[in-house]
Amino acid sequence: MFLQEERFNRALAVLPVAMAAVVLSQVSSQARAQTSGDAMMIEEVVVTAVPRAVNKLQASVSVSSINTDDVYKVAPRSIAEVFRSLPGIRAESSGGNGNANITVRGIPLATGGSKYMQIHEDGLPVLEFGDINFGNTDNFTRFDWTIKRIESIRGGSASTLASNSPGGVINMISKTGEEEGGSFGVSFGVDYDELRSDFEYGGEITDGLRFHIGGFVRDGEGIRDTGYRGDNGGQLKFNITKELDNGYIRFLAKTLDDKVTTYLPAPVRVKSNGSFGSVPGFDASTETLHSANTTRINTFDAFGNPRNRDLRDGIESKVDAFGVEARFEIEPGLTLVEKFRNASISGSFIAPFTDTLGDFGPQSAASMAATICANTAQAPGSGQPAIDCSATSVTLANGPGAGDPYSGLAFLNLLFDTSLKDLGNTINDINLTKEFDNGPTVTVGFYYSKQSISTQWNSWPVFIQTVDGSDSQYLDIRDANGTALVDNGLWAPSFLSFVWDLDYTVTAPYLNLGFDIGDDLTIDVSVRRDTVEASGEQIAVCCGGNGDVDLNGDGLINTLQEDADSVLASFSGGVINLTPGQRASQVVNYEADDTFYSLGGTYLLGDNSSVFARYSEGGRAVGDRLLQISNTLNPDGSLTRTTDGYDNVEQLEIGYKFNGDRIDLFATLFDTTTEESQAELTSGVTFVREYDATGLELEMAWQVLDSFDVLANVTWTDAEITSDVNNPALEGNTPRRQADFIYTITPRYETDRYSVGLTLQGSTDYYVQDNNDLEQEGYTLVNLFALWNVTDTLSASFNVNNLTDEFVVTEVEEGTAAAGDIVRARPLSGTSTSVSFRYTF
Repeated sequence: MFLQEERFNRALAVLPVAMAAVVLSQVSSQARAQTSGDAMMIEEVVVTAVPRAVNKLQASVSVSSINTDDVYKVAPRSIAEVFRSLPGIRAESSGGNGNANITVRGIPLATGGSKYMQIHEDGLPVLEFGDINFGNTDNFTRFDWTIKRIESIRGGSASTLASNSPGGVINMISKTGEEEGGSFGVSFGVDYDELRSDFEYGGEITDGLRFHIGGFVRDGEGIRDTGYRGDNGGQLKFNITKELDNGYIRFLAKTLDDKVTTYLPAPVRVKSNGSFGSVPGFDASTETLHSANTTRINTFDAFGNPRNRDLRDGIESKVDAFGVEARFEIEPGLTLVEKFRNASISGSFIAPFTDTLGDFGPQSAASMAATICANTAQAPGSGQPAIDCSATSVTLANGPGAGDPYSGLAFLNLLFDTSLKDLGNTINDINLTKEFDNGPTVTVGFYYSKQSISTQWNSWPVFIQTVDGSDSQYLDIRDANGTALVDNGLWAPSFLSFVWDLDYTVTAPYLNLGFDIGDDLTIDVSVRRDTVEASGEQIAVCCGGNGDVDLNGDGLINTLQEDADSVLASFSGGVINLTPGQRASQVVNYEADDTFYSLGGTYLLGDNSSVFARYSEGGRAVGDRLLQISNTLNPDGSLTRTTDGYDNVEQLEIGYKFNGDRIDLFATLFDTTTEESQAELTSGVTFVREYDATGLELEMAWQVLDSFDVLANVTWTDAEITSDVNNPALEGNTPRRQADFIYTITPRYETDRYSVGLTLQGSTDYYVQDNNDLEQEGYTLVNLFALWNVTDTLSASFNVNNLTDEFVVTEVEEGTAAAGDIVRARPLSGTSTSVSFRYTF
């Protein structure tokens, strides 16, 4: 009761701010300019997670859109950078072109991915679960010119009109050939190595039959130095639509085959609490610990079989999808909508991860050698002299200067290597809507999803390498007797492996009732019954498996090639506690269900403004990460009494929308309570928590002059951890990486011939971990864009991301550090410049 009262008081505290925004918009009405109306696409019909076709002013939800032309002007380096422009969305793009962390409205990012917010393509989710281990949704979707617009729903009806998306939905909506014509373009990095070509074309084939096709190809090193061309591949999308007398039917196809380098935590220096920077010889914002010297990896799979891997594969994404979308007006007032897609999804994930394993954080090579020597056990029966740690030597194992002594910084590379064998799914959403005369509009629907998770986190080999941003090399470390402690970079051939072979079937009937009360008031109430059936098995294998293997091919089995028991004794994380050679199996066989609902309404204040309110309770089934949380599954695979298989999100929203002559303004006050059951596989840490967040979203388009406008969104959030089962000391703290304010402000000057502008994206300070000690100070990233229409059909653009080269960390593995310490962190990328040319026809 006290918590509810406190939430209510916090909401009241920011009401004056919202009311001030309303007053501002009312007094700012002047002569309408065309750009303002287009900027926020007020009249665009909302199609994402809403029961009826309405425009943004009429919708009783918070909804925003970005069209392709606006995205093209700012040249984002990843899809996460596109999402970051949406109000309320916190998208961390420090991983490069994939592996982003995405959340909304103070809902936590306890681990990676987008747990509470679904990413859709044309109204259906790309993956049913957005935080699959090593399988983030953004890994399998790309932005290109086939996209007409990106639409986001935060909170609201997403709880009941989509499964597993209580925080909201981001929907990438394709062009379908309504407008005849197309475009072709190329872009390349000025200060980084990448060349990309995009094309798209669509139009009418015959009367009532139209199509659209498009995609991209690219090749290059990427925006950070790796020493090899690790970003290469492309995408092709096609759809064809047949217009019928009573509706349409559309067929859609997509194939994606793309590899991108992903950046995991790397050595970063703490300059002071709040400020970070590079370490000697390595700048994590512009460089990476990937290297041409370390691309070939000899390791084991989860069952002890020798396995050769290539670091250049990075995040490998393969998707082949086919779908059908149809809409039929069966009779006046009765409409059937059907959406279906089958997708074959697979790939891999491999990247160096800077880890500590106790006292092995980034440090001088001499210190690393002494620590390794002190922690290396003698292999029984090896016939070698006892290890002598009175002196150690460190030399370069390969690459330039191989055999030379090395005295710089060294790091422990706990290599992430995962095979994503099958993340495919089959999804169908069908609904029937009846509009009754002088009565409600009734929508009845049924959602079905079959999601596979067949992945293998291969043995976790441990390498010792130089900290070098241009040419990282393996190290050899020997004791005083010359005994190899680290051989050609390899300290331990394996550590721990997981195999997941899981299937999740989600079914959800849903119902929405919409009422028009007079000309100005609409109310809708919806309910959804979600059921998830989970089956399969997880196998955990400790330390490489089946025997001794000559990994380096020298004909000898030395200490380091023993079956890992010479180095690492055990690993304890979540439900796993194994010794070398041991296997553990967890059967999965359970059914979980929950009921969600949403009640909202909109009142039109006039032709150009409205208010809305909504209360929703939605949920998210916990996917494969449930298996790493202790005491959640019985030996037979059923759920224990400690969990019901779902994490719930409650949201209260009050909003105001204004469509003025020179200003468009949306303001939404929100209060959110979130349950969290989550696991960090790499650390073994689990979270069973509750969070609370109160905040205010503001989105604005202001036509200052006929050729000058400002687009802006600002989100204020006051969030805290209100309950923590495993660590009550954290209660009352601010969740990790949650800033009070995040914002995007874009002033731009546009004429028929050219446009120039800045995009300012930033946040106030935030704590990097839940203990609320180490923090990242507030920052503003400045992105510059300029577009010149050389002719009516040819344009050229120039873009600079992070113009002032700010060093900003999103993730830090450590929660406490002093000035001068080296921590493991993921910074946003430094300055990068690109030039693009586009020809339209």
